[in-house]
Amino acid sequence: MQRFFYIAFILLLQPFYIFADDMKTITVFGDKITETFSQNQANITILTYEDIQKLKPLDTYDLLEKINGLNIKSYDKKNVTINIGGFVGDKAGLNNVIMVNGRRITNPDMSNPDLTLVPVDMIERVEVYLGSNSVLFGDRATGGVINIITKKPVKNSFKVKTSGGSYGLYDAYAEGVMAKENYSFLLSGNKFGTQGYRDNSELYSGTINTEFSYFTDKLEITLNGLYTDSKYGFPGYLTLGDIYKYGRKYTKTPDYGGHDYESLIGLKLSYDTGRFGKFSIDSFYKDRNRDYDFWGKTEDELETFSTNLKYELTIDKNHYKNRLITGIDFEEHDLSKVSFSNDDLKRSTSSLYIFDQIDIYKLYINVGVRYSKLNDDYTSKKLSKDMSATAYTTTLGFNIDKNQSIYLKYDKSFRFPTTDEINEWSGLNTKITKQESINYEMGYKWNKQSYFLSTSAYKQTSDNEIFTNPDWNWFSTDPANINLNTRKYIFNLNGGYDDKKLLLKGSYNYIDSEITEKAYYGKTAPLVSKHNLKGSIGYRFNNGIGLFYDIRYYSSYYKGNDYKNVDGKMGGYAVSDAKIDFVRKNYELFLKINNILDKKYYDYVYYSSFGNGYYPSINRNIYAGGSIKF
Repeated sequence: MQRFFYIAFILLLQPFYIFADDMKTITVFGDKITETFSQNQANITILTYEDIQKLKPLDTYDLLEKINGLNIKSYDKKNVTINIGGFVGDKAGLNNVIMVNGRRITNPDMSNPDLTLVPVDMIERVEVYLGSNSVLFGDRATGGVINIITKKPVKNSFKVKTSGGSYGLYDAYAEGVMAKENYSFLLSGNKFGTQGYRDNSELYSGTINTEFSYFTDKLEITLNGLYTDSKYGFPGYLTLGDIYKYGRKYTKTPDYGGHDYESLIGLKLSYDTGRFGKFSIDSFYKDRNRDYDFWGKTEDELETFSTNLKYELTIDKNHYKNRLITGIDFEEHDLSKVSFSNDDLKRSTSSLYIFDQIDIYKLYINVGVRYSKLNDDYTSKKLSKDMSATAYTTTLGFNIDKNQSIYLKYDKSFRFPTTDEINEWSGLNTKITKQESINYEMGYKWNKQSYFLSTSAYKQTSDNEIFTNPDWNWFSTDPANINLNTRKYIFNLNGGYDDKKLLLKGSYNYIDSEITEKAYYGKTAPLVSKHNLKGSIGYRFNNGIGLFYDIRYYSSYYKGNDYKNVDGKMGGYAVSDAKIDFVRKNYELFLKINNILDKKYYDYVYYSSFGNGYYPSINRNIYAGGSIKF
């Protein structure tokens, strides 16, 4: 009944019918980083709405795949892992923070956030932070952070988009905007469906998004809601024998699948006193319900309550500027109705942080600290577990001139074990502990008109990085999750030229990720490609026609779970897409061919002594459509 209550609540807001004429300011990473600071940092990438339109991604995961430093691994449309910073493949998604409008949507268990909650047509821009920063972003910000910003009310408008493609793909989107001087309202909806490349890989989803804002010179109030409902299949893995006999599209699990629905309601209030600083409170409630069949029938509900209090004071005098941010974050997760394992649990996390950005002429210094405390209450087993962690960060930078800057950074970040890394099948894992990562980084960034270049390099050592136990099996008495020490060397290079007509850009990401403990010493982390290249080229003619081509290459990698590197590497692969579009002021048409060279590849393969599991990726496919805006 809860989901119907929230849908009704969202729809009751419709009579306001109001929208803002202009966005007041641009916030970066939930207003914790200034835009000026982000422009100076080589490890921060921002994709604008115009960038997204040039790419024409199929969905949100397709969009993220195009961004420097991000690597997407997927079993299917609902099980997708985002790897940032070379963490071991099956745990990679647990070493980054995913946010929507500055709010964490990361789950307390090992499940990855479901980004079907945010259809790509609802996205205004994407912010990516490569590298660790738990001071600002908390638990799990050991690899990086992704903040997805949904569209904001700008001016009165109405937009409709429809598209379709291979494998029964259809995608319909509508968005309405109405505005007045001090308040605004947005309502959008999306309907998406595909049969999928493989048998039993279908995904059908519907999403509603709404936002109401009221603002004056000092006060801003924002109330928004998201709701999504999706049905999907689990095609599962194949052996090479299966592929040889039945083909890449075959499934051995035709009856596996599920039905999810998820809602998010948020309220943010901020008040700017002027000389005495700015106060804000941001609260949201997220409810996830799942009913799926995968190795057994499971129903669960995960409720998340989050409140963030923040105070910001800015002093700006001549060549001196100081921006102090301090806040309290509180988050509680309540997991219940787990029919398969019959476990109920609660996890609460509370944090206090302070972060200071100081600019003195051309020099800038950033220092910060966060203290976090975690409490798990496994109510079904009458057990509990407490942990705490402290994070530090400091950056020393220099603006060489208005176009270029350099910086050095030290950072200590952390990751708490997830609830199911602690609460295992056999009982409470008493040996597992928090993961702590030390980061030493340097970077350079240059921008001039339409040209841009950025490079960063860092060494990261992790004490007690959390791994799936390579030696664990169903008959083992050892825990299924263990801690191992690791070391990573990361180098990022990104550059190019981008204006209204010409697009020419490329990126290179080098990752040397090794385990430095026990029998796995010196072994390469599974599912991590050492060399990653991405490139795009495009041109828009005066008549509105645009031609675009992008390519991404991943070098060879060890299979998942092959911690001892005994089974040899999977070969590297390159995938490229091509697009032609026709754009006018109020309408556009496009045709895109994904995987235009029809590459047969696997971005996820799992090693087992009983036989490897392969997850075939989609072959050549077509995506076409159009939109009109009033």
